[in-house]
Amino acid sequence: MVEKTASLVISSRRLPLETGGLASYEKMLAVELTGRHRISVEFQAAENVTGPDVDSSALPGLFTVLDCSKDWKKWMHLAGRPFCHPLLQAWIGFRFEKAFHATRAADRKSRPDVIHFVGTGWDFAGFGFLRLARLQCARFTVWPAVHSGQWGDDRIDLRLYRQADAVFCQSRHEAGHLVDAGLDASKIVRCALPPMCLPGRDGRLLREQWGIGERPVVLFLGRREESKGYPVLLQAWRRVLSTHPSAVLVLSGPGGSGYAALRDGLPADSIRDLGIADEETKARALSACDVFCLPSAHESFGIVFAEAFSYGKPVVCGPAPASREWIEEGATGLHVDQDPREVAGALEALLGDPCRASFMGDAGRRYQQTNLTWENTLASHLAAFGL
Repeated sequence: MVEKTASLVISSRRLPLETGGLASYEKMLAVELTGRHRISVEFQAAENVTGPDVDSSALPGLFTVLDCSKDWKKWMHLAGRPFCHPLLQAWIGFRFEKAFHATRAADRKSRPDVIHFVGTGWDFAGFGFLRLARLQCARFTVWPAVHSGQWGDDRIDLRLYRQADAVFCQSRHEAGHLVDAGLDASKIVRCALPPMCLPGRDGRLLREQWGIGERPVVLFLGRREESKGYPVLLQAWRRVLSTHPSAVLVLSGPGGSGYAALRDGLPADSIRDLGIADEETKARALSACDVFCLPSAHESFGIVFAEAFSYGKPVVCGPAPASREWIEEGATGLHVDQDPREVAGALEALLGDPCRASFMGDAGRRYQQTNLTWENTLASHLAAFGL
């Protein structure tokens, strides 16, 4: 008897065509599921992604755009009024159902077994995909990537999560926060993530291109904003240079224009800016650095730390509880508050003791290879999907 191929729809407000952790998660989940299991995957989105760098052929599977974005602003206006939430959900569901029947999705011969939504209630699209799941008798799961107190935990978010069959949480902190907010604990599926960067890259060529040879390198990958600790790191860097004058800070990620004065006050030769690096450059930068530093206050998990671990690098993490859960202080990384003196002290400690840094990097790699793997991640997903 031939095993039936299960059908999964990965849904989100927009197709995962842009740079970012959630887009990488959606694409890699599709690749790993189809490569290891008898599962067909389709992507569905509520609105188009446009731009000169957008290439839909990069998606590992079929995709459908339901084009329900016409009334986003109206929906946002209603979302600020909790008493309107039932009306909002009904209206979004109606719009999605209408759009669904107007697309090729209406001609599907088989219905999906699962619709997996990546987003929160404030994405609005989740309520539409919930409606489609119920119409097709499919299981509905949510990957919200909650940043406690920042996004993903509003009343409209909880309204979506409560109606899902399963909600993925990447940490005990995220799970506990949602339970305290009123989510049924039985719906929660704990699931950490493996590295999604390109493996096995050599950073020596980048060091040559940067013209830094064997100088010590600290790498920052992330949005250049306060919550990620970007301005604190720039303030700390002057202190680091006082004890390690040859050190180089490598930066990559969007934003940062509001902190130009902090950066302009630093020696130009102490910084290399990669802009928004492509995946190949990102992996080589991870290979090239001596220490990875992201002193963020908010993370749902912190996938970049897992990626640094995969390259055997010690990490410096900020006060984000979700990351501190699994980055062991003094063993695989150092914990700091968003204070320039603390960040500088941690970097100076690791740059000044290469043996300790190497030991911590090796411990991080072992942790990643044991705990943060696709085998573990897929097992959690398949259980939540009921497949």
